[in-house]
Amino acid sequence: MPHTKAALANKFDEWESYLGALKLPAWDELPTLELYMDQVVIVLNDYLGMYAAGEDKTVTQAMINNYVKQKLIPPPVKKKYSRVHLALLMIICTLKQTLNISVVKEMLPAWDGDAVRRFYDRFITVQKGFGAYFVNQVRAAAEPIFAGGDEADAEVTDFIISAAVASCYAKLLTEKMIIYKNE
Repeated sequence: MPHTKAALANKFDEWESYLGALKLPAWDELPTLELYMDQVVIVLNDYLGMYAAGEDKTVTQAMINNYVKQKLIPPPVKKKYSRVHLALLMIICTLKQTLNISVVKEMLPAWDGDAVRRFYDRFITVQKGFGAYFVNQVRAAAEPIFAGGDEADAEVTDFIISAAVASCYAKLLTEKMIIYKNE
């Protein structure tokens, strides 16, 4: 189906607004009260819902239990989850969109509250900064779509391929850097 430049420009504006709204809460915005599992699931899905591409991307109790079994997060204390749990779960759920869970595990800090807070704060800072950078890079990469004739299907296809390839390269770089860091 041919797409007009005007329709594509509108889609890019929508995408830019969507990406600008992707924001995880700061450490101090996380609940201070410890939560039960059903509350954790609700909180995580509220915060992470924008990252989900479909219904199958929602956080479930089974996922959280699996992360405890895999030792990605500490077990709950008296069936309650703390800020440490929430921060780790948000990091895990965000990164697992593109990385293998074993790679994500290598990235996670020790379960000490201060270590998790420092890592989470850095994670949030990098996410915000890279989000802005990424929007600018995508805008520049999308320029060929808006050049030339009124229809831009070939340029859109090239853009989609470029985004997929960039994702692959970013994943490879992440995995290699983790190996280097752990040597």
